[in-house]
Amino acid sequence: MNSRRTRSRTWNRSKCTSLLYQAELGLVRPSALQGHYLSKRLLDLTLDPSTTVQREHVSAVNTIDIEEAEGRYLLSGGGDGNIFIYDLEESQREERRVIKCMAGADRNISGHKGGISRVNWYPFDNGMFTSSSFDSTIKVWDTNTMEVACTFDLENKVYSHAISSKATHGLIATASSDPRIRLCDLKTGAFTHSLPGHRGTVLSVEWSPRHEYLLASGSTDTTVRLWDIRKSSSCLCSLDLHNTNSPPLSEANVAHTRTVNGLAFTPDGLHLVSTGHDDKMRLWNLYTGQNTLTNYGTMIRNQFVYNLTPLISPMSTGSPTYVFYPSNDRSILMYDLMDGSLVKRLTGSFGRITALTWRPRTQEIYSAGNDHDILAWGPKNVDRDNALQAMADQDTWSDSD
Repeated sequence: MNSRRTRSRTWNRSKCTSLLYQAELGLVRPSALQGHYLSKRLLDLTLDPSTTVQREHVSAVNTIDIEEAEGRYLLSGGGDGNIFIYDLEESQREERRVIKCMAGADRNISGHKGGISRVNWYPFDNGMFTSSSFDSTIKVWDTNTMEVACTFDLENKVYSHAISSKATHGLIATASSDPRIRLCDLKTGAFTHSLPGHRGTVLSVEWSPRHEYLLASGSTDTTVRLWDIRKSSSCLCSLDLHNTNSPPLSEANVAHTRTVNGLAFTPDGLHLVSTGHDDKMRLWNLYTGQNTLTNYGTMIRNQFVYNLTPLISPMSTGSPTYVFYPSNDRSILMYDLMDGSLVKRLTGSFGRITALTWRPRTQEIYSAGNDHDILAWGPKNVDRDNALQAMADQDTWSDSD
């Protein structure tokens, strides 16, 4: 076994050297070399024992998100109703990193009165973020003052919400115990319209990264629906796991045999991943609307009662795309997205993992758990200082100055 691993490492080094030489000669595109390095770092992911995220929550950490502008600030929301922001670079050069909270919003001041179901950074400016809660509200926050700028009262328990990272329409899609999906307008602070169609609680909503008006939703009614929010009859289709020739909106169409509680678009927007309480993960071709029938095996265990979003790695030429799924057994299952093979099982968490988020510039994953902890997972034997050298030195934290 050891000799096989040694041969594998030697082959990887040889391939890397060969690709580097070919790139220098202009025989291969730089993207091929980049894809190889990305794949290698993903395959080397493990729990980072040198990084500790300071524990702030006194209950389960339900949701986390890292902003896209710098990839520096991590946002967390817990069952205690509190929200915290961490600076991931503050202690980057210490041998043992202790990532400390730099700001927070206490539920007793102006925050939520119930547990936080999801937090999202505003994609275009880390001076704003949004949060949804089981107290039936969605709040828009000013990061600099940690004060609420706007509140939407849905009058129903909110399980999730989503803001498009590409669109300029400024709409927040909501998933709640109301079968209708309600759209909140950040520009006016009011509701725009509702999307009727589901027959049960909606647990998951996600915007397409490819088409700014395309929305996907998953519900306890076992369906996954696609919507074009510009149309009066907004629902385009209900996905059918059996790939029958039934009408797009047939009541017989189901995506899973039990509750659907997780959705994720691939970065190119061509595929959609769905997960459900039937312990299945399915990959959908959005060009045809069909189930690709990719078999992810029998290790998935999903009885999480709330939203649980799988994490998809960045896509790169010459590198496989991976999907990470937090299973009931406290592990993270890493699958090849297209062929369904189980690539790796990441272990080390003491609690049920409730959320995952990706930090692109360092190829790290951060996980939240019901044991009150946030964990960092990174490529082993990597010098973090070198990984961060390419990051911009300037601070783009929004300020009124």
